[in-house]
Amino acid sequence: MLRMIEHSPFFQRVRAGLVTGLYNQKEIWPLFGYEGESYSQGGYINRGFNDIDWL
Repeated sequence: MLRMIEHSPFFQRVRAGLVTGLYNQKEIWPLFGYEGESYSQGGYINRGFNDIDWL
């Protein structure tokens, strides 16, 4: 059922809100392995772009 509406503006807005909501909560970043932005630390090339062991 979700596949039928995944390209609709409504679904895309809900999806964007959920993604933004997750990435704006530093407390839950460790749950899915996000370490925050890396630009200030030299970028992902210098900061473990391949250190995710669950992917």
